[in-house]
Amino acid sequence: MSFIPIAEYRPDIALLNSAYSDEIRNVLPADGSYIPMPSFKPLSQKLPSMPLGSFAVRSADGGTAVFAGTATRLYRLNNMDFSWQDITPDNITYSANLQARWSFAIFGDYVIAVNKNDAPQVFELGKANTFRPLGGRPPRAGLVKIWGDFVCLMQLPDNPGRVFWSGLNDAECWTPGENNCDYQDFADGGFVQGSTETTNPIIFLQSGIYAGSFIPGSDIVFSFRKLHDKRGAVSAQSIACRGTQAFYADQGGFFQIGAEGDIAAIGFEKVDRTVFSRLNAASISEIYGVIDPFYARIYWAMDYEGRGRFDEMLVYDWGLQRWSLINISALAVLPIYPAGYSLEGLDKVADRLEDLPFSLDSKAWQGSAPILGMFSDDYRLGAFSGLPMEALISSQELGSSSGAMQRITALYPQIDSNAAQLELGSRNLAAESIGWGPPLAASCHTGRYHLRSRARFHKFRLRVPEGEIWHHINGFDAELNRAGQR
Repeated sequence: MSFIPIAEYRPDIALLNSAYSDEIRNVLPADGSYIPMPSFKPLSQKLPSMPLGSFAVRSADGGTAVFAGTATRLYRLNNMDFSWQDITPDNITYSANLQARWSFAIFGDYVIAVNKNDAPQVFELGKANTFRPLGGRPPRAGLVKIWGDFVCLMQLPDNPGRVFWSGLNDAECWTPGENNCDYQDFADGGFVQGSTETTNPIIFLQSGIYAGSFIPGSDIVFSFRKLHDKRGAVSAQSIACRGTQAFYADQGGFFQIGAEGDIAAIGFEKVDRTVFSRLNAASISEIYGVIDPFYARIYWAMDYEGRGRFDEMLVYDWGLQRWSLINISALAVLPIYPAGYSLEGLDKVADRLEDLPFSLDSKAWQGSAPILGMFSDDYRLGAFSGLPMEALISSQELGSSSGAMQRITALYPQIDSNAAQLELGSRNLAAESIGWGPPLAASCHTGRYHLRSRARFHKFRLRVPEGEIWHHINGFDAELNRAGQR
C-alpha cells in the first residue's frame, strides 16, 4: 500500500510525478489537506436593481448594517425581514454605472459613499434615516479610504493622479490648508488605483507604488516616497488589504506587499500563467479582491468573459501559501456582519426552523460575527454559510520514469466520508490524453474502491456530492504495483 499525499493546487507546474494538481475545486486550503467550501445561501430579498457597490459595517456600539448602491439609489438592509430600505435623499437620483461604481467606508459613525459621477454622500449611523451630501464640498471620487484620522478620496475624475484627504478627524473639512486637509499629485506612475487603510498607507498607481508617512505637527501632513517604479496595480478592484498587508493583481500575476514595500509574487509558477492566459486586457481590470473577514485568506473573483458577472473565485491562504478554486455565479463578493438574533427574533425571519436560510449554529445568526457574503445573479445578498459545495479533488499523475507498466487494484481516499465517487484516469504515453473510467462508489463495508487498471500513468479524481458532510481530505492509499511485461 502506497500513501499519496494530497496534491497542492498549482496548475502552472508540470504534473507528472510532482506534488501538484491542476484540478482542485470548491475546497479551501488547510495544513496538509483540503476542507469543504460552504455553499452560498441567499439571505435578503431582491435588491430592486443591479448592485453597483455594497458595504457591511459594524458600528462602535456593536450594531451592524449592510448598505448597497444601484445606478440611481442607495439602500440599507432591514435586519428583521431582509428587505432593502431606500435611504436615498428626496429629490436626488444618482448616476452610478459599471464604470462608476459605488465605494464605501466608515469613519466614526459616518458611512461615506462615493462614485465618480456624484457628489460624495454620508449616512450617520444611529441618527439619520437617509444619506445626505457630505459637507465641505469634497471632490467627486471613485474610491474612499480611511488613513487613520483622515478620510482620503482617490480615483478623482478631474485629477486621476491625485489623492485628497480631509481635515484631521473631520470628514467634512475639504479646504486645503485647514486642519491638515491637503492633497498630493503624483507626477508619474499613471492614475491612482487604490491604497491600504492605515495611518501610513501604501498607494498604488498603474505603474508605481508609493509609501505615505503621516507627520504630526508638520505643514506637509503626509510625505510620500516611491517604493517601486514601473510596478503597480493594473486592476484597481483587485487591491485588498488587512492591516499593513496588501494584495493585488498586476500584469501577469498576483502579488503581496508588506509595510516596508517588499513584494512577493504569490502566484508565480502556481496559478499566474493559467489564470492570465484566460483573461483579456479588459477582464484584467475587472478582477475583484476581498479579504476573508475571519481567516487569513484573500478571494479574487474573476470575470473571464467580461459579462459583468463573476464566474470563478481564486482563493489564496497567505499563512499556508496555498491556492484553491471555487465555482461561483456572482455580481459582488464582500464580507458581511449580520445582526445577532435570539430564538424569539428568528420567529420574525421565518415561521418554521426548516425555512431559515442558515442552520441554527451558523455564524449568520451570531451578532457581529463576520462571514463571507455575495450578491447572486438575481440581486439577492447571502453568505457562504450553507452545506459543503460539490468538491472535486484530483491527485497528481503517477508513473515510472523508466516507462514501466503499473497495476492498481484498490484505492482508499483519506476522507471522512463514504459518499464520494472516484474516477480513475490512465494513459500509456505522455503524449496521449488521459482516459477516464466511469464513476465508482466506495464499498459500504470498508470504504475501498475496487479498481483494475494496467497502464504507465495513473491519476485519481474524487468527487464529493453537494451537501455531504465531511471535514478533511489529506491523500490516498493506493494498491499500486509494478506490472509484468506482456
